[in-house]
Amino acid sequence: MSEALETVSTRTGFHQRCPRPLGIFAAWRLQAYGYTLAAVYAAFFMYVYWAGLWLVNSNGMPIYHDFTNMFVAGWEALHGHAASVYDPVEHLKAQEGLMGTEHALFSTWPYPPTYFLILAPLALLPYLVAFLTWELITLLGCIAVVYLIVRRRSAIALVLASPFTAYNIVIGQSGFLTASLLGASLMVLERRPVLAGVLIGCLTYKPQFGILLPVALVAANHWRAFFSAAVVTGLLAGASIASFGVGPWEAFPRELLAQASVNLIVGPGQWGNSNDWGVVQTVYGLIRFLNGGAALAWLAQAATTLAVAIIVWLVWRSPVHYSLKAATLSVAALIATPYAFAYDLAAIVIPVVFLARDQIVHGLLRGEQTIAVALFVVSVAIIPTAGQAPVGALILFSLMGLILRRALRPDEGSAVFPVALG
Repeated sequence: MSEALETVSTRTGFHQRCPRPLGIFAAWRLQAYGYTLAAVYAAFFMYVYWAGLWLVNSNGMPIYHDFTNMFVAGWEALHGHAASVYDPVEHLKAQEGLMGTEHALFSTWPYPPTYFLILAPLALLPYLVAFLTWELITLLGCIAVVYLIVRRRSAIALVLASPFTAYNIVIGQSGFLTASLLGASLMVLERRPVLAGVLIGCLTYKPQFGILLPVALVAANHWRAFFSAAVVTGLLAGASIASFGVGPWEAFPRELLAQASVNLIVGPGQWGNSNDWGVVQTVYGLIRFLNGGAALAWLAQAATTLAVAIIVWLVWRSPVHYSLKAATLSVAALIATPYAFAYDLAAIVIPVVFLARDQIVHGLLRGEQTIAVALFVVSVAIIPTAGQAPVGALILFSLMGLILRRALRPDEGSAVFPVALG
């Protein structure tokens, strides 16, 4: 890193010379790499748009992306038909009304009715404007949170360089919003616990990513944040009932089970082949990709979720640096769920940036930079495979290992070099 100062370890009572940091991690190089990759992504977006392969086709008709499903759900809710979004037949009809017949891909809507509070205002805009507005605002929110956590310009470039960032933009999904809420809540938790609880409550729009947050809050006695999150969750549910009626809440459990039967229960033959399971970037998805049955995959996922819950509890009960606690919780939140896709992993920037903050303050350990480069290279597989490379679990577990290594050896960070990302 730029302006890195060599230090020595004193833990064992003798001086040990340590290797210098990799030169590729100099601040100006990180920005050069990041913005170059971002420019490549932007050029690709422009090319597929002008070729009629992204957003709209050559006839100006919308091309089906994940955002299409979201936009139609918001449109239906805005026009008083929120409950019909949870009816597969009616939801398909509504999508085909926008796309044309036989173009809709997703018939189920597995999200809680509180999601309509976000999507309905978007439906006031024309489709193309809504797509770009959604991605731009949520991306800027994610970038702002990442910058405020680490206070280094290089972090902005690295967010833009992430393959998960590019993939989320291509399909118009919600990974940036998840990252923003998760990162912002952990960023302010120590100083403004009530605000942190508000942000955690808002994260319930995708509740699978919040299942470990109560574990951490209870472990660290953050009761103000805990109760604030509970109150906000209730208020959002009440607001959705006031806005869209009770019908969506009555239908939501049924559609949640229907979505689970599609993405977490069906055999590979129903998806075409076993390789299709690569889209589910979790332990469950990895087991199914390797031709494991549903029972084995559920057992592995349950054991994983229990293990990371215990880790979160122990780390948050310990005197470990707060940045490592936040990094542990945010990566565990992505590991614990059986239901996550490549676009959800756009939120991986949150554990990475909290880990970087600890490295900046306390120095690097041997091998951390090499592993970081390797994980980035592996993540690039997401782009040419359109999110189907089953690399998510590998990347998340490796990142968890880096974080726990520092947590278990908190006074050895100074054994290498302080970091200055610039």
